[in-house]
Amino acid sequence: MARPVQLAPGSLALVLCRLEAQKAAGAAEEPGGRAVFRAFRRANARCFWNARLARAASRLAFQGWLRRGVLLVRAPPACLQVLRDAWRRRALRPPRGFRIRAVGDVFPVQMNPINQSQFVPLGEVLCCAISDMNTAQIVVTQESLLERLMKHYPGIAIPSEDILYTTLGTLIKERKIYHTGEGYFIVTPQTYFITNTTTQENKRMLPSDESRLMPASMTYLVSMESLQWRDLGSPQPPPPGFK
Repeated sequence: MARPVQLAPGSLALVLCRLEAQKAAGAAEEPGGRAVFRAFRRANARCFWNARLARAASRLAFQGWLRRGVLLVRAPPACLQVLRDAWRRRALRPPRGFRIRAVGDVFPVQMNPINQSQFVPLGEVLCCAISDMNTAQIVVTQESLLERLMKHYPGIAIPSEDILYTTLGTLIKERKIYHTGEGYFIVTPQTYFITNTTTQENKRMLPSDESRLMPASMTYLVSMESLQWRDLGSPQPPPPGFK
């Protein structure tokens, strides 16, 4: 199991509350955390009569800002202790427009990494590669797709042409991608598949001899990106080496 990783050292949390005068002034939007931090540091750095507090405030660093007015600051341990002592003596000054409701220690933030599997589904990789190539307006053929995998996915085993062709066919059947004369594309919410069922209904109404002359049911694709109708009767080019 991976060892925990420390994302942030121990810090000091200040729970702030906006003054009523500031709320009445019409300042509806909550100020940004960095702006509040600068105001807090400036207010305490100007305590020239308290050299230790002013020096400690000047060494503060912004750690984070939580909703509902919680400011996180960090500094060397000695500086944080000066701020704790100032809060106990009611000498810690709030940022302008706020009052300090509480001050307390925040334990270091740690992360337990989640191990990844060594197995990478080929279909997932192909969809990602096709999506990136579509976005970059690169024509996606089986050859260009293999080049893309070798260049941008060095950690995976490059599939053979047969495996690539079979996997692409599976993705087409699952309607995750589609193929036209312009290459492979990702199926998006703006892509529609329409099956021509009218011919099937007409077959039931015609004599058996005439029904054989009716065309088979076909699936069409409407791509809103290109505003074109595409016939999906042949969803994929023949495999490599096919005569």
